[in-house]
Amino acid sequence: MRNKDGLDEMQKGRRDKIGNQMFMFMFFALLIDSGLYGAGVRWLNYPANVMVIISACISIYLVRLIALHAYHPPKTQNRSIITLIIAIIVSIALAIALSMGKIPEKTNDNSGIILFIVSAAGLLGILIAALIKKINSSKDDKDA
Repeated sequence: MRNKDGLDEMQKGRRDKIGNQMFMFMFFALLIDSGLYGAGVRWLNYPANVMVIISACISIYLVRLIALHAYHPPKTQNRSIITLIIAIIVSIALAIALSMGKIPEKTNDNSGIILFIVSAAGLLGILIAALIKKINSSKDDKDA
């Protein structure tokens, strides 16, 4: 069988271990949130609370993968940082354009703003991870 992702066995083991841990963490976080929601404790309205929990869990998952060098195979193609910056700018412009649209009813629902902040933080995290990877690869090239 071909190794499609290019990760070695150790990296795959770390990735699987972290994935299992984060799945269990997300399951219990959602379970606690639904229990609190049923008890009348509402920190966010329904769709936003689930999205924030899932986004936080996937962010922790990605940070742990990158920190333990289990995200990228040893030899990967360097993607341009400029494409990540363009993606961030386009997503911010899209969020601003959607928020400027006329809404017939004004509600006190802040879930859109919260989801925008979470997604913007995720994109910034990806940009920072790409910058760190680029710096580390340039240090490795200088050492060789």
